[in-house]
Amino acid sequence: MTSMDVEPIDPKAADELRGRFRGALLRPGEEGYDEARRVWNGAIDRRPALIARCAGADDVVEAVRFARDRDLLVSVRGGGHSIAGHGVCDGGLMIDLSLMKAIRVDPSARTARAAGGVVWSELDRATQGAGLATTGGIISQTGIGGLTLGGGLGHLMRKHGLTVDNLLSIDLVTAEAERVHADADTEPERSGDCAVGAGTSGSPPRSSTGFTRWDRWRSAGRSSGRWTRRLASCASSATSRPRCPTSSASPCR
Repeated sequence: MTSMDVEPIDPKAADELRGRFRGALLRPGEEGYDEARRVWNGAIDRRPALIARCAGADDVVEAVRFARDRDLLVSVRGGGHSIAGHGVCDGGLMIDLSLMKAIRVDPSARTARAAGGVVWSELDRATQGAGLATTGGIISQTGIGGLTLGGGLGHLMRKHGLTVDNLLSIDLVTAEAERVHADADTEPERSGDCAVGAGTSGSPPRSSTGFTRWDRWRSAGRSSGRWTRRLASCASSATSRPRCPTSSASPCR
């Protein structure tokens, strides 16, 4: 199946789902469909058979159950910032969490609860008013869910660990369309799965560029020794990242 040849979902089944769904359901050709399937990486051009723009957790349950009953391919979009475009699929059901923006901050407990569609700039804006911060994304438009489940690198990680190290609990919808609350005391195995980034595995790209640029990386290795020695003398709260710029003529960008 190509991205231009999407097998439609039975309109009657989609209409039945629409009656139980508070958010928006979008099919190819409908207003808002092309905008909703667009993600940060403009090279990704996939066309789901149906986009479920969830307004809350109940909508997520309905969408998962709908896909499970029909054996549909499913993708889940949070911030839509995955470079591989994991948030959008071809010919299946795209569960879009981007409308779910609730954030609740507890300054006394120094915690925050946030819905699956929140991105880091929104969480930072809500927590900074209370003088709170946690290890978050380098890019402000990264979704909190994808970054956390992938580990989560950020400016505060040297002192406070990865984003996932600061995760206290998570509410999720299983593949069986069941809602589960997981933390260290309840459902600790599911909480542990989240802490190791279950379901976010991938493989690195293969290309000849890495071999042709070996001399540059070898030079960068010598520079990194000086960088690490300098960092060791900095305060424990300092985080630094090396950058290896390439020339404009390089095919690797």
